[in-house]
Amino acid sequence: MSYSLRVRRPHLAALVLGFAFLVANYELAMAQEDESTEGEKKEKPAESNTLKVLGSYALVVVGATVIGIAVAKTFSSNLSYPQARLMLVNFLRANPYQAEMIAKRMEGTFGEAIAAALKIGGMTGTDDPAAVAQATAPTYDATGQAVVTKWGISISKAKLAAAAAVAGAAIAISEARVVPVIVAVLALLGFLRLFLYKNEVESNIIRARAELLPEVDRACASGRFVTQLPNQPR
Repeated sequence: MSYSLRVRRPHLAALVLGFAFLVANYELAMAQEDESTEGEKKEKPAESNTLKVLGSYALVVVGATVIGIAVAKTFSSNLSYPQARLMLVNFLRANPYQAEMIAKRMEGTFGEAIAAALKIGGMTGTDDPAAVAQATAPTYDATGQAVVTKWGISISKAKLAAAAAVAGAAIAISEARVVPVIVAVLALLGFLRLFLYKNEVESNIIRARAELLPEVDRACASGRFVTQLPNQPR
């Protein structure tokens, strides 16, 4: 009996030590796993926030760029409509060829329609203003409509760009970023400028039809403006 007890006690002690060692290793492994999990949890939000900020900047910059390009075209002419009308009337009566040159430079405005009407009116070769008007009026209307349509397309693109800028600003607000919000506000102001300018262009085309097109017809019918035909000098 005494021999069996002496043999079993060392075995029992070894088992207890082994079990304690396994428990300690298990607890250590669990602790390391918890630390790594917490580290991942901490890293993931940081990565997510960075992506959100970058996304907000990208949306705002793209939107502002598209709108800025369109707005830059609205400054192609520094003249107001009354100034441009007065200048073109004077040149149509004194030097229609100079009026044509000025009108061609007024891209995206009623000047394009005036230049087109002058060109077709100078080809009629008649001294009857009514006959000239039959050629100039449809040309003016078609060119004027093309100008308005062009600005309408720019407005449609700017709407999408403004939506992108607003989305970027919303993300920036959630991340407490100020710069994207400021850029988005500027983009929206640019969109407002573009919208008002398009309406102004459309209104000026209607006014110029009544105020300037008759001057074009008289310049062509009087022989003061003749479009140069191929192989024929003016």
